[in-house]
Amino acid sequence: MELTIDYECPQCKTSSHLRLSDISPGRVRKCARCGTPLVLTIEGLRGFERALHAYCHP
Repeated sequence: MELTIDYECPQCKTSSHLRLSDISPGRVRKCARCGTPLVLTIEGLRGFERALHAYCHP
């Protein structure tokens, strides 16, 4: 199972799913739809927490 984290575009509200292995500190990701920098939200972190818990405790 590959862990992913969700980002939401603040402009067009498109969600993007990125693999944890693709996220580097300081690296800016842009929305594939409109080009706006993606923002990691609290809900995105909570979803990641749930996915990580499910991964570690099947």
